[in-house]
Amino acid sequence: LTDAQHRAEATPLLSMPGQIDDLGELLRFWRTYRDKRNQYEELRMRAYAEMPAQWAHVWSGNEDARLTVFRQHDSASVRRGLIGEIPQTMWWMDFPLLERTYYQLVVNFDVFGNVSHQGQTRLYFDLIRNGAEINFLRLLPADARQAMLDDWYEKSGQLKLRLSYTDIDTETPTGLQLHGDKPRQAFAEQLLGPHGLANAIPDPINRCRTSRCYREEQPVALQRVEQALSRLTNRLAAGLQVIGHLPEATMLRVEYGENRREVYSLLRNRAHSNVAFMFGEEHRYQPRLDTLTVYPGVLSSYPNFMFSLRAEEVPAFVVALEGVKDREAFERLVERWGIRRSHPQFWWYFNDLTRYLRETEPVEAGVLDMNRYQNL
Repeated sequence: LTDAQHRAEATPLLSMPGQIDDLGELLRFWRTYRDKRNQYEELRMRAYAEMPAQWAHVWSGNEDARLTVFRQHDSASVRRGLIGEIPQTMWWMDFPLLERTYYQLVVNFDVFGNVSHQGQTRLYFDLIRNGAEINFLRLLPADARQAMLDDWYEKSGQLKLRLSYTDIDTETPTGLQLHGDKPRQAFAEQLLGPHGLANAIPDPINRCRTSRCYREEQPVALQRVEQALSRLTNRLAAGLQVIGHLPEATMLRVEYGENRREVYSLLRNRAHSNVAFMFGEEHRYQPRLDTLTVYPGVLSSYPNFMFSLRAEEVPAFVVALEGVKDREAFERLVERWGIRRSHPQFWWYFNDLTRYLRETEPVEAGVLDMNRYQNL
């Protein structure tokens, strides 16, 4: 064989599942694609070891360079920019990962495919996610990577780490200067800082570092609203017990001035020991570690509930949320400010969310799905 043929045989052929939908061969397909991907991952790791990560490798790009993904149970929403508090996990996607994500979830995905097709798609995207996590770890100091990975794959996740994924590089140093004992925090602060990369938009409600936890350009009435709402962010459900009663996507409609209103999304961030398996999520769920993200706008296509109140009522609303200790207290709060399906003006309030979208995001606006609206 020629040298070129030898190299071709030694190089794993990356391919994606889903074309063959034999249910009985699902696990065999999974092992085949997993092994090919892991061979590629090992080659990539050796190549990257010759070129430590630098800030110059992080694409500053256009408005799509930084994305925040919110997962709401069986749906998700993606927003441009970096929204919310610094998350536990981050992905750094290179072009091969982006390309495989597109072909796996868009081009080759069959909405009407059988269980084998759906299962192969889900299992293979698990490898894409792991690849993006490994990419991100390259940005951190070598001696901090394994501990960070173990934090993402607790308990049963350790089994998945050993059986399905390749080892990570814990020797090649990073080219980033990340000081202190919290490198992920240090990386995020540099990314979000005044000299950070493009599209790292400020979020004073969730990432308040001063006494002014509101958007400076807003009217005074909304500044007071956002100052009060900022007290709900970054608090664990163990201390803010109302989180345990809230659904995943709650809309807060605040009226102020003359016939004006602002809408905020209260998104419940569900904590898990790991997200490495298709089934058994309830066994990995850690509800006491849940938190809230509060952000202006409608950040979900499937609102689960809505509160509506005047701006001057928001401080009392926040105090009431902080005081919820049981179902009865939450019921009183819903009775006072909640918009249930049985509310006489329910449809006016729900359709007002669509009107708000058309006013604030006319290009992205659409009809919201109320199938998951709960009658708390």
